[in-house]
Amino acid sequence: MQVTNLSYFYETSRKVRGGKFVWVKDSNGEQRNNVLLGGTIGNPNKGFGHLWAAQLLQYTPGQDMLIFRSFAVKSANGTTINIKADGYSDAPEVGQILMKAPTKATTTGQSGVVTNVVYDEANEQFVVTVDTALGTLAANDILVEANGTAASAAALPLVPNPNVFNEADRDLLPTEGYGIENANYNVSAVYNKQAWIARMQPLPTYVLAKNRSYIDGIFWI
Repeated sequence: MQVTNLSYFYETSRKVRGGKFVWVKDSNGEQRNNVLLGGTIGNPNKGFGHLWAAQLLQYTPGQDMLIFRSFAVKSANGTTINIKADGYSDAPEVGQILMKAPTKATTTGQSGVVTNVVYDEANEQFVVTVDTALGTLAANDILVEANGTAASAAALPLVPNPNVFNEADRDLLPTEGYGIENANYNVSAVYNKQAWIARMQPLPTYVLAKNRSYIDGIFWI
């Protein structure tokens, strides 16, 4: 009888925000509190995805946890939007509903459904097509996920109250396709921790307004 063990390894280099020292270090030790029970992710990626270190989520006891995704605009023309692919903005996905981030979480705006995404490596951008123009967009404007299931002129942010951090980089497997059915992710998160804003995902005004840090450039939640 012969038993053969087969292992396969490969290495690749990649740029990830979690490798950019996102957490603020303190010589007296690091504070952190965790959400013990966590929850099921209510807006997982359909395909392969990634949760960055210091990515924000919304935790509400007894409800799904929501990933706060944000995207920095590079340029836009009607229903075609170029989103920065710089390792800070999230990666857009077909089926997501996006809107320009409002200044307040209660302010409505135009949303549109992502119908196509092309990664342009040479120009470090995602070329995104939406079914409805999102209004006037300029470089460095921030997009966020919107609520609902279709484009709307009165959409609200899907995640109005991001209040916890994802602590470490995590790759996410698909939840749809590939013969996968009934997949879900359970996740826990942390708070009472500080991250460098410049090394986090793009933060719109309504999120920055939640910041508890009195030190310029540090986000504390």
